[in-house]
Amino acid sequence: MKKRTKLTKLTAVVLSILFVLGSLTTAVAASGETASGSSSVSDKTLDDVKRLLNASSYDEYTTKHSDEAKYPRAERDIVINGLDYDKKETDAEVKKETYDGVESLYTPDKGSVVYRFNVPKAAKYGVAIEYYPVEGKATSIQRTFLINGKVPFSEAYYITFSKVWTTVYDDAVIGGMSMDDIRRGINRPFKTDIDNNELRATMKQSPEWRNYQLRDVDGFYTDPFEFVFEAGENTITLEAVNEPMAIKEIRLFPVEALPTYEEYRKQYENAPAGTDVIKLEAEIPYQTSSSTIYPIEDRASAVTSPSDTTRTVLNTIGGDKWQTSGQWVRYTFKVNSDGMYSIITRFMQNINDGMYSSRILSIYSGDGVKEGEDGYYNGVPFKEANELRFNYSTDWQTEALRFGTYATDVTGKSSMHYTDVEMYFKAGVEYTIELEAALGTMGDIVRKVSNSLDTINEAYLSIMKLTGASPDADRDYNFLEIMPETVAHIIIESRTLYEVADELTNLAGIKSSNVATLERAAWLLQRMGSDPEDEIARNLTELKSRIGSLGTWLNDAKTQPLKLDVVCIQGVSAERPQAKANFFQSFAHEFQSFIQSFIRNYNRMGATEVEDGSSVEVWLAKGRDQSQVIRNLINNDFTPQTGISVDLKLVAGGTLLPSILSGKGPNVYIGLGEDSVINYAIRGALEDISVMDGFEDVTNTTPGDPNQQFTEAAMFVLQLADADGVNHCYGLPEEQNFPMMFLRTDILAELNIEIPKTWEDVLSAVIKLQQNNMTIGMSNDYKIFLYQMGGTLFADDGMRINLDSNLALDSFEQMCNLFKMYSFPYKYDFANRFRTGEMPIGIASYNSTYNHLVVFATELRGKWQFLPLPGFEREDGTINNVSVSTVNAIVMITGADEAKKKDSWEFMKWHTGAQCQIDYSNEMVAIMGDSAKYATANVKALESMPWTREEYENLNAQFSNLASIPNYPGSYIIGRYTKFAFLAVYNDNADAVTQLLSYITTINKEITRKRSEFGLPTLEIGQTLAGLRRDQINEALDALGSSASAYTSQIDALKKAMDDIPTYSTYCEDTYIDALRAAGKALGAADANLFGDIAKKVDECANALKSYQSSYPAASGSTAK
Repeated sequence: MKKRTKLTKLTAVVLSILFVLGSLTTAVAASGETASGSSSVSDKTLDDVKRLLNASSYDEYTTKHSDEAKYPRAERDIVINGLDYDKKETDAEVKKETYDGVESLYTPDKGSVVYRFNVPKAAKYGVAIEYYPVEGKATSIQRTFLINGKVPFSEAYYITFSKVWTTVYDDAVIGGMSMDDIRRGINRPFKTDIDNNELRATMKQSPEWRNYQLRDVDGFYTDPFEFVFEAGENTITLEAVNEPMAIKEIRLFPVEALPTYEEYRKQYENAPAGTDVIKLEAEIPYQTSSSTIYPIEDRASAVTSPSDTTRTVLNTIGGDKWQTSGQWVRYTFKVNSDGMYSIITRFMQNINDGMYSSRILSIYSGDGVKEGEDGYYNGVPFKEANELRFNYSTDWQTEALRFGTYATDVTGKSSMHYTDVEMYFKAGVEYTIELEAALGTMGDIVRKVSNSLDTINEAYLSIMKLTGASPDADRDYNFLEIMPETVAHIIIESRTLYEVADELTNLAGIKSSNVATLERAAWLLQRMGSDPEDEIARNLTELKSRIGSLGTWLNDAKTQPLKLDVVCIQGVSAERPQAKANFFQSFAHEFQSFIQSFIRNYNRMGATEVEDGSSVEVWLAKGRDQSQVIRNLINNDFTPQTGISVDLKLVAGGTLLPSILSGKGPNVYIGLGEDSVINYAIRGALEDISVMDGFEDVTNTTPGDPNQQFTEAAMFVLQLADADGVNHCYGLPEEQNFPMMFLRTDILAELNIEIPKTWEDVLSAVIKLQQNNMTIGMSNDYKIFLYQMGGTLFADDGMRINLDSNLALDSFEQMCNLFKMYSFPYKYDFANRFRTGEMPIGIASYNSTYNHLVVFATELRGKWQFLPLPGFEREDGTINNVSVSTVNAIVMITGADEAKKKDSWEFMKWHTGAQCQIDYSNEMVAIMGDSAKYATANVKALESMPWTREEYENLNAQFSNLASIPNYPGSYIIGRYTKFAFLAVYNDNADAVTQLLSYITTINKEITRKRSEFGLPTLEIGQTLAGLRRDQINEALDALGSSASAYTSQIDALKKAMDDIPTYSTYCEDTYIDALRAAGKALGAADANLFGDIAKKVDECANALKSYQSSYPAASGSTAK
């Protein structure tokens, strides 16, 4: 019976959609509201998704090929020239290029390059690629690695090649300084502001030829991957995921074990002790792998080098900016005497409680020493250098680079024993040491928890498919009979987590909150597995919470934060840098800091010129990080280019209104919402920028034009027409956000659900999802449906609401029916339910949701995507999947003189320009990581943002198909009453159309009241603009009297054309509208002086009638006048 009811509901909804689709016309711009009519759905298919998800793990791959007799390690290298690619199979637009004098194959960020070669016999090989990271976006290079057309294991999907970054110091600051003195801290290279606070320098990509052995991007495995190649002809395919690179050669090599530290030390057992002491300031590295690794300030310790309580000193590097596996920093130095040296660091790791951070040490020797000679290095020197440890503490620590091993005492108790690393360096040779973030010995632990979490997630989904997300605790579900394997997995994973908790305790030496997280999850699983019939249903909600905790634990454990103050290369017996300040140092430091807290001027931090009244005052209501980035861009780009000084101030939200009322506002304000732009503009608080020089070029919205800056949707919401119908613009778009569709591709693949492209596809997916007790995160924003169906929210240039039109009522009813028929939740935590799999499809804001998921659900990497919205199929087969966008803008406040207005306009153009938007986005990602992706409104900037190629293509597809809704006076009232109508339907099962119609008059009254307040044209309640113009035309004709007697035939023709029109409020056929236009035009041509105003009103009446067509399908037009 239930199945039959579901089928009936589905049939009803599908039929209603088909009815609406049959009456749809192509989306057009109407009533001044913009909507693109192009189709922009994703071409991704279920087969594409399955191809990405079907690969086994590297663990499974190595187990499958563990037979050494059948798959031995290779005996010699196989070298493939980068230019010797398979031209027939390669689909990427590759080309031969020369970089740093080396001929190579340039491979773009799209497409695949294939290499064909022969292997003498089946064997295991490591793969090394010598590549050149061609300068591009701030993100790393990514490729998918395939052997003979197949991905060998899942980790090969995310092969990541790092870039090389160097710091660009101001020549005016470092002129005459040697880099050796700078790195040793003798001279400070940083530019300072007017209060002597050090400012972070910019970073640039410095490409160089690099040799990379393919390995796990997450750091679960310290050794390079070993790939199995069968005897005979094989192919290697590098499929671009992100960023271009050049390839010199690919080398297949036998993976050999590194020597142990004991073996390394034995080689230099007779070497003398080094006598030099070289202190390097960690905040001044030679190179880094990412622009996120940059100098930061530490004010907590009195002995941090250097330290100054009176100003900002960038005296450390790293912290949570240097925590992702694969990120590295490099330092260079020379010693004056041969010998054994310790590498000492003063460091802090106070983030991962009860765990340690790991680093890989690589050393590279320069000229003056040859391979095979003492002191020659070309990478990781010994096995233990892959697992250097930096333990947790809330204080600063000073230790030599060291590794840990378990030692057992006479009682059988094991404990951690640490060995300090000693390295041999040759005098006069320039050495480069590289410290790379890695999981080290934590890799096994994190991998076990990751695998366990995957299994627990699968168990949770299996249970939820049977019971739903909120099972009845008193019902007998027969778990043991229905899903015995799931119960077994619960018990096994409980034991696994307990074992991992014990292992972590032994490794760290303490039982921390991280261990407690594992034990709590293990205890719950043990309870559920020991008595499944009574405990599983009762504790399913708690299990969901524990899954979230484990996911957070996993995300934290994958990070390896480390903050460095100094790096010292010194003799083993030399005195080490002071780790902690003594009592007197700490007291003096804290006292001075307290006094300075009353003295220091934080408002002008970063300013390089004293404000003298000529600067453009700019306010920003964002975070301090955003403020600092913009300040750096102003200092390094805008002011040098234009000579215009800027006084940037970070203010609290809500500051603008009182400042304007008091007459003390800024010249420019960044980040004003589109609704506030119109509210301020209509009250005369904002300047009309449409009169500024170059406005048309700056606001180019022509699709396909290489000079296009913004979409039409972005610009329109910042415009307002005056009483004469003339448009004025009051801001430039800075950010543009809109909803997109988020998918759990792994779940869709498991349930064999195709990627939805239309709402019919979504409804088809609903049935399968609900059969498995899953649901959809459906948006209750009826405007998406309204605009995709070709309607508009307002009618008659904002003089009345358009929600009483047939199309609007249909769209609202359809949206409500989805919630009624399928019981979609109205309020929900989408990110959490998306993470657990309860809600594998959802409509959500693309920017905030993406930024949240990339840090909140790291365990789902590769298992979700965001794609363009589903839509309605048109008669020509294209799909209208328009999304409704919102905009934040930069605006100019009234009250400045003409010179200040001109300077303010220059700043606005620069800030919203492509280059500034690109630089700002890259800097924010550098500071905060992938969770700081920026929703730029600039079309040209979007292409260079740090998205992957696939993410950009999906985003750009939706970006080119957006609608905007103008903020006419009184529009604030609409959301309130449409929400009332929706809740009445959702909670009380009321009729959607009846509820919405009951609020139309109330909404129109408020719109009329607000328009009257600002002196704008209004309509009577129930009146349309076409009806108003008809009445005005008749009144004007009557008023002419005998003065128009010579034009009786033209007047009669016009009256007849008006009388013939069947309706002035709904659909009217083009035949009648064209006749009306012709009659008006003939009358105006007869005597322009006498009938000019009447002819204009006739044209306005015809335009209004034309605009109603999109909201009233022809078949449903009424005859009411």
